[in-house]
Amino acid sequence: MRCVIKEGKRYPFSKGILASSLEITGLSIDETYDIVKEVDKDLKDIDEIPSKEIKERVCGKLLDRGLTKEERFYRVTRKLRYLEKPLLLMIGGGAGVGKSTLSAELGHRLDITRIIGTDTVREIMRTMVSKELVPTLYESTFNTDKKVKAPFVKKRLIYGFDRQVSVVSTGVKAVIDRGVKEGLNSIVNGVHVVPGYLDMDNREDCFVFQYVLEVEDLEEHAKRFEMRAEGSHRDPDKYIDKMEKIRDIQEYIIQQGVENGAKVLTNKKMENTIRMIVEDIITELEPVIKDG
Repeated sequence: MRCVIKEGKRYPFSKGILASSLEITGLSIDETYDIVKEVDKDLKDIDEIPSKEIKERVCGKLLDRGLTKEERFYRVTRKLRYLEKPLLLMIGGGAGVGKSTLSAELGHRLDITRIIGTDTVREIMRTMVSKELVPTLYESTFNTDKKVKAPFVKKRLIYGFDRQVSVVSTGVKAVIDRGVKEGLNSIVNGVHVVPGYLDMDNREDCFVFQYVLEVEDLEEHAKRFEMRAEGSHRDPDKYIDKMEKIRDIQEYIIQQGVENGAKVLTNKKMENTIRMIVEDIITELEPVIKDG
């Protein structure tokens, strides 16, 4: 059996695992298969090989095809586990812009298994904070204006949303602190990931990347709710009927992103959004990443 030596341990060589590691490049299935097949052929008479040498062979195959950007994606992202500090991706945006789907795909490609959605944190916070104390916590983000009693507040929806985000951010920060303490690469996503609320700019114990996703076209945004309702118990009409409010919150989050240094990305095609995020990450981390 052909074995791969990695960190002093032996593992069976797997064409499936090798193909999976190439997903970050965005290559087509046919291109990925061709490279895996060539590497497998090169290793035909080899019983043991260091994992580092396999990576070098893959990089060579990519460069031979003139795929310089794809080679860089593959080479640098394969080394994320050797960072001196954990990697933290913060992905915010209004409802229905694709945060959860994008986070899951990024986690898969970057081998990040710790993905936290702020809706889950909000549910936990509801068990800790009473409805009488923070009534906006118990409403959907686009209905928080119903619980605003302040008579002189003009933007009641944004005020209510701010109250909810402020409370949820306490729980989100605790989750982030725990992950950083344990040295875990993490992705935190949700409508409550609003730049400026979590004081990420002052953190020196992790590599932080903050993004805000948006969907510019109103009609396309509405269709997203119909698409994500498939295979779930979510009622798309519940959201589509509140599109004006959802768009108002989206604009507020974008504004906060611009003011607090987050990158605002139009999430029209997920593959393009992923490539922009990965390009941003490797450009920032390539100079400091360790070899492995």
